[in-house]
Parts: sequence; C-alpha cells; structure tokens
Amino acid sequence: MPFFPNDMTPMLFTLSILSFAAIVVIAIIAAGVMKHKREMEVHKAAIEKGLAPGDSDLAKPPEATLKSGLVWIAVGVGLFVVILAAGGTRSVAVSAIPVLVGVALLVSYRLEKK
Repeated sequence: MPFFPNDMTPMLFTLSILSFAAIVVIAIIAAGVMKHKREMEVHKAAIEKGLAPGDSDLAKPPEATLKSGLVWIAVGVGLFVVILAAGGTRSVAVSAIPVLVGVALLVSYRLEKK
C-alpha cells in the first residue's frame, strides 16, 4: 500500500518540481544580493581610503577566463566521448558548442593578457 493514493502522485510530482524551481530561483537571487553587498563593501573601503570608487579592481583576473575556457573545452570533449559511446554519431556536432565556447574564452584570455 503506497503512502499516497495513486491519483495524488502526478500532483505531488508537479508540486515537487515547482518547489525545486522556486528554491533555485531564490538561491540565484540571494547569491546576486550577496555579491552586490560585497561589491558595495569594496567601494566603501575604497572611499574610506581616499580612492575613487572606480579605482578598486572588481574585474575578474585573466586567469579566471583561462580556467573557464579549459572547463568548457573539457565539458565539450566529455560530451563528445559520451555521444560516441552511446552510438549517436549523428548528434556529435552538439559537443562542438561547448568546445567552441571554450576556445573563445581562451582567445579572450590571450587578448586580455596583452
């Protein structure tokens, strides 16, 4: 005997999916608020030290772009291997998307270094 009647299962499944989506949205918003607070604290500290608020370096270092590019390329290669292992040779082109994003990030890294 199941815990819930069978006619309630679709409703509970839908409710759980919507709840998960709501939690993800709330987490994303909370992360954005926390990031904004950190940036404001950096601006506040810069002003207290007598610097212009624009002088503080809030930009990501170029190494972050390099790391992101390598991760995207690894995801693309992994997707390529999984698709080939599953025998889907017609859909291998899907793996080119993350690889090309990674290549673009590596090019961006090279340009930022100069």
